[in-house]
Amino acid sequence: MSETSTRSGQLRHSPAGAATPAGEENQPGRRKRRGMRIALISVGSVFALVAAIAVAGLVTFNHIANEIKRVPVHFAKLTAYDHYAGPGAAGGTNVLLTSSVRQPAVRGGSDLITILHINANHQAGGVVAISPNVVAAVPGHGRLPLGEAQALGGPSLLVSAVQALTGVKLSHYASLDFSHVANVVNTAGGVNVTLPAATTAGRYTFHAGVNHLNGAQVLAYTSRPGLSSQDHVLRQQVVLRAILRKIANAHLLTNPVGTVNMLSALTAMLTVDSNFTNSELASLASELKGLSSGSGTFLTAPVRNSQGQEVLNTRISDKMWTAVNKDTLAAFAKQFPSTVTPAEVP
Repeated sequence: MSETSTRSGQLRHSPAGAATPAGEENQPGRRKRRGMRIALISVGSVFALVAAIAVAGLVTFNHIANEIKRVPVHFAKLTAYDHYAGPGAAGGTNVLLTSSVRQPAVRGGSDLITILHINANHQAGGVVAISPNVVAAVPGHGRLPLGEAQALGGPSLLVSAVQALTGVKLSHYASLDFSHVANVVNTAGGVNVTLPAATTAGRYTFHAGVNHLNGAQVLAYTSRPGLSSQDHVLRQQVVLRAILRKIANAHLLTNPVGTVNMLSALTAMLTVDSNFTNSELASLASELKGLSSGSGTFLTAPVRNSQGQEVLNTRISDKMWTAVNKDTLAAFAKQFPSTVTPAEVP
């Protein structure tokens, strides 16, 4: 998304309730997979931006990092699925990354569920996205869509459900609360979002082409009533990408005041587990820069329909989890190219 000016410079107002053009809803499966990659890189980039303050000095970095919300998370020992790791498990680092817009419709569930994997050598890794609609065994609650686990039992239950589903031992947890995005956007001076066709959200009309959005307009755009959960996620991803490009293009991190203000706004969105130390955040940020620059493998867990429910295609996904545990995601991607999240995003 470029940072060029809009056609009119502002958004137009219109009556509520106008329908979204059909073109905006085309190819949902392809849009979902492409959109996933935006979110994966964007979530990782937030960590990288948090670490950027370190150039101003360790004391300042620690002050900013200490503002990140910490929550207690229990990381249960793997039991029934230990066979995924097997002999020769590489012992890399796995972080559960989630995001949520905190909407009543999803009952506080997770919109985005991903496993960030850093290889044991810290030189490569990847990110695997799991659809929140995948029905899986949620400990103590039977079989439910995976995205509902956090609403039922907090991060610890989601961690347990993901570990039971995948056999991947998770080391840390992190989440983005999208309800804080308005403050980030306003701190950045607004962001540009390009739309393929005109649409409405509440009292705002968004025209085809580049729209310059402030914080309130971003909230309307990402949470218009009637959007599917998939489109909520996709619009979050579009805005995250716009924020990151605005930060880069406007050089918002090149002066001390701008850096502190922007990082303070960004860290207000971020929650991590209480065992996540400042030094670990800085190390992870450095490693994520490498993943974003080309050494990472971005995958989407394959699914199939079973009696009207979305479930994992275990014929392939079981091999994917083995690849995570053995640091062989790149080789897995070559063997199963259909699982690779497309790099090009409209």
